[in-house]
Amino acid sequence: MSLLSESSAVMWLLVGVLLMLSLALGLGWRRTREQLHALQESSEEEEEQSIQQTWQASLDESRERQQQAEQRAVLIEQRAALDGQQAEQQQHYLSQSLEEARQARDALTEQLATLRESLQGRLDEQSRALSEQQTLARSLTRQQEVLEAQLLEREERLETLTERYAELRETHASLVTRQRQEASHHEQQLALLNDSRERLSQEFEQLAGKVFEERQQRFTAASGAQLEQLLKPFREQVGDFRQRLEQLHGEEVRERTSLKSQLDQLAGLNRQITEEAANLSRALKGDSKMQGNWGEMILETVLERSGLRDGIEFKREVSFTGEGGRQRPDAIVYLPDNKHLIIDAKVSLTAYTEYVNAEEDVTRARALRAHLTSVRGHVTGLARRNYPAIEGLGSPDFVFLFLPMEPAFALAFEHDDSLFQDAFTQGVVMVTPTTLLASLRTVASLWSLERQNDNARVIGERAGALLDKFRGLAESLEELGTQLGRTREAHDTAMKRLASGRGNLISRAEELLELGARMKKPLPEALVRQSRDTLHQPEQALDQPPKSASSALDRQPAPEPPASEEAAASEEAAASEEAAASEDQDVAGAPGAEVPGTGAPGAEVPGAEAPDAEALDTETLDTEAGQAPASLSRWELMERKWQGDS
Repeated sequence: MSLLSESSAVMWLLVGVLLMLSLALGLGWRRTREQLHALQESSEEEEEQSIQQTWQASLDESRERQQQAEQRAVLIEQRAALDGQQAEQQQHYLSQSLEEARQARDALTEQLATLRESLQGRLDEQSRALSEQQTLARSLTRQQEVLEAQLLEREERLETLTERYAELRETHASLVTRQRQEASHHEQQLALLNDSRERLSQEFEQLAGKVFEERQQRFTAASGAQLEQLLKPFREQVGDFRQRLEQLHGEEVRERTSLKSQLDQLAGLNRQITEEAANLSRALKGDSKMQGNWGEMILETVLERSGLRDGIEFKREVSFTGEGGRQRPDAIVYLPDNKHLIIDAKVSLTAYTEYVNAEEDVTRARALRAHLTSVRGHVTGLARRNYPAIEGLGSPDFVFLFLPMEPAFALAFEHDDSLFQDAFTQGVVMVTPTTLLASLRTVASLWSLERQNDNARVIGERAGALLDKFRGLAESLEELGTQLGRTREAHDTAMKRLASGRGNLISRAEELLELGARMKKPLPEALVRQSRDTLHQPEQALDQPPKSASSALDRQPAPEPPASEEAAASEEAAASEEAAASEDQDVAGAPGAEVPGTGAPGAEVPGAEAPDAEALDTETLDTEAGQAPASLSRWELMERKWQGDS
């Protein structure tokens, strides 16, 4: 009995261990599935790595639990084996209960087999699940390896980008430093250039003002006369343009005033037409032809009072050849853009007169039906003529049916609500003198606007031509300024060659005069003075390029002017005194002149035949010819001087 109880305890212990193992595996699988589900939902790389590590840890933990369960099962089996041995030892002592124990054992064996089968099935399921987990683990491992490779690649790329960023940063710093240095250098150069430009501008203004003052006056007078001649047509056209605009504005104001007065006259015209209709009703009710003529007369009156011009903006009884033969509408109104309005006058007077004069309701009702039938007949007949289909007419899809008697028109619309809509469906618009006059006044306004637009287009075209002429004048003036600049530069160059440059013609002419040449008239005093001033200037000043605005960036700062007017005056006086002394020596040939190379005043040159040879300004010749010795002759000195000038 005790053996049975121990065996039962062992079996239940095994069952408990197996249940714990199944529970642990189920919990591990559930946890693994949850982690896999979380792994699938995650999208970022860092979360994927953490989930893989967590899954690997849970897998290792499941393996450890499985090993612990297996160890516990082994211990339980060992313990069961020991208990079995003890049971066999006790079997000898419990022979009486052997059969019962065997029966119980058989039952337990069957139960154990059943349990083993169930446990084996569960173990198989767990094995399959474990193999699936291993497969998933291998796939996750491969994914982890791929992710690690991508991570390494991105780390390498990050290092490369970091190095590139450091290089670019250094390059940027060097470029910024260089840019700042260049900016500072450019600012200094700009300040220097601005200073030079200001000084050169002042000097150029001082030098050019005197030279071009007289020419500017002559040019101003000539250009003023030319501009006056060119701008005279422009002023005339502008005056015509202003006059035309004022005329158009006045016409528009007058037309608006006329429109208001004519609208006021319209009421009187309506009353007059009503009275005339009453007077003529008796004469017209028996003659259809006369009724038609009367309607056309009323239509012509409305057309004349609308402001439209007969034969230009409307025409009466123009014949056309259409689909139905020769057709002649009562009036055609011309619209802008080659469009037309067709008007046909119809009179329904007989039935209306009977209706008005009827004393009985039956007679009045019969006359009313006849009147409505007559009006609808006019609509149908006008629609059948199909005026819009006439070739050469740009008419809309409708024509105007003119009813000269507004009471008859009002009576028809009062008792037939669908009359207007039916007529419009057939392409017929019914009008009375009031509505037609308003429509025609609108057409007259359109023609007025069209004329104004045409005038505006003409004015715009003429203004465009005038602006083209003005542009041509501006280009001519600009070209004239360019030519004046070139003339100024050519004049400066010529003056430099004549009097102000090195080796100028005036100085050479003076030398020829000194050598004995003769002239009928003396040289201009101003040019001679300018040439002599140039000879007394330093050689460096003569070698400077001409001052012009185009070479302002390449020039060095100009030499500063004298400190005061007194210093300049003293320099000019000294130069004039030296020139006068030189002239006196050339004329008199006095032996007291100082000769270069002797060092003492009053010394005479040995072997000199003519006094002019000793009177030459040999100091100037020595300076310009490269300090020639005093033993050279006058001709050699002049030859060297000319070679140095050239």
